Amino acid sequence: MKRADITTRAVAGLIDLLVVIALSRLPDILGFLTVTAYILIRDGLFDQRSIGKKLINLRVVSSEHSDSVHFRESIIRNTPFVVAYFLFFIPYAGWIFGLVVLGIEFLISLGDERGMRIGDMIARTWVVAEVPVTRKSSTVPEKQSSATQPCTLKPYDSQQ
Repeated sequence: MKRADITTRAVAGLIDLLVVIALSRLPDILGFLTVTAYILIRDGLFDQRSIGKKLINLRVVSSEHSDSVHFRESIIRNTPFVVAYFLFFIPYAGWIFGLVVLGIEFLISLGDERGMRIGDMIARTWVVAEVPVTRKSSTVPEKQSSATQPCTLKPYDSQQ
């Protein structure tokens, strides 16, 4: 499997951020709970992919046996993002610490050869680019005899 590059992951993350912003517009505690739930379980939803990963064709897989992750791994790997989300509710200092948490996650994913961040290391997961499956015919076409080959028409040559 091919690891997903940081730009592709950032685009998927931006799409998920837009979903989080939309969910945060819900009233009071309902918005808070739905955002928290989405951040935690997003990689276990929709064919074991978040909305952003599904649109960009990325998948989170277990680094041990290359299977798709489920809710347990999603909760573990996304806990640092929930911590950052909670910190943003604390004025000034929380904003700084929230950005520090996100910055550390980003820098660690840049330094790792598989692009794993802290949440991935704890959950033993990594993000891969999903290659579209192409079906190839397993049967080899047999050579046709000249009697069964289709007739091909040649263009009319006026100089003959």
